[in-house]
Formats: sequence, C-alpha cells, structure tokens
Amino acid sequence: MGNHYIKKISVGLVIFSLFGVNGFYFLLTAQVLSVQNRYLNRVNLPLNFFSENPTYSITLTPEELEVSVSTYDPWIRSACQKHSLDPALVKAVIHAESKFDPLAVSPRGAVGLMQINPTMVRELGIKDPFNPKHNIDGGVRYLKDLMNAFEGDQKLALAAYNAGPSRVYQHNGIPPFKDTKKYIKQVFRFLAYYQKNRTS
Repeated sequence: MGNHYIKKISVGLVIFSLFGVNGFYFLLTAQVLSVQNRYLNRVNLPLNFFSENPTYSITLTPEELEVSVSTYDPWIRSACQKHSLDPALVKAVIHAESKFDPLAVSPRGAVGLMQINPTMVRELGIKDPFNPKHNIDGGVRYLKDLMNAFEGDQKLALAAYNAGPSRVYQHNGIPPFKDTKKYIKQVFRFLAYYQKNRTS
C-alpha cells in the first residue's frame, strides 16, 4: 500500500515537472514571439522587399489592371531619378491616389495624378497641376521631402502624404484614421505589383 502511494506521488511529480518545464518554455516562447511581433510591426519593409520576396507579391484585380497604364512611365522615371525615389513606389501612389486619371479632382480639391492639394501646388510652384509631367515632378518632390522628414519611414511618409504631416506629428505615428490605414495598405499592395512588374 505504501509503495503504491509512493508510485502515485512519483508519477504525479514527474507529470507536474514536465508540465511545469513545458509551461515555462511555452510562456517564455510566447513572450519572445510577442516582443518579435511588436518589433516587426515597427520595422519598415525596404522598398525592394517584395521584389526580392516574390511569395509576398500580390496580383491586381481585373478592375485595377484596367486602369493601370504605362503612359506616364518616362516622367515617373525621370522625376524619380532626379529625387532618388523608387519609380514603383511613385506609380503605386498614383494608382492609389487617382487611378492614373490626370484630371482627377478630390472632394477636398486635390488635383491630378498624384492628387496634390491647392496649398502644396502653390508651395511646390506647380504652374499646371493637371499637366501630368508637372504633377508627377511636384508630387515626387513632395513625397521625397516627406521621406526625408520622417527619416525614410515609408509608412509615416505615406500617412503624411494622405492625412498631412501635422496629423502624423500630432499622433506621434500613423493617425488612427481608417482611410489612412487603408490607403497605406493599398499603396503597399500596388508597390508589390509594380516592383515585380517593373515598366518604369
């Protein structure tokens, strides 16, 4: 009887020990993964991330493909060479902003391919914002200024392009606006496509 009782205790201790050790490692692993996830969420993907990782590439819908054009590629390439930006990023911004419509006007008065607001049109000295070449050059200059202002942080630069730099500074990061978050995701989707299918 005594031996049987001792065996039960021994088995119980072994099981407890196994669960205890495994539980400890489980909690430790969960903690490490949590820290990793928080870190990865803060890290910006490099602009060539998608082209070097084709499994992350995303195809466009038929509707998105229909509006995507290469008409403005020479001007995009020229402006990007001048201001040191990835043409795929600029093309992604144009796709998200105006769907390649040079005459697009937003409800807030932003105009042209890169949807530049009236204040920035004046500050950038753009004489004709509906002229694709002028609009692209001004928009690329502005986007490059934002990239510099936010130390190369692509997400913050895009958030500032969409919602305004003051909103990004005010919220110390990406503003909690659904439209802005959706916009950033959309630009990164298009960026993935244009990096894989470069024409600029």
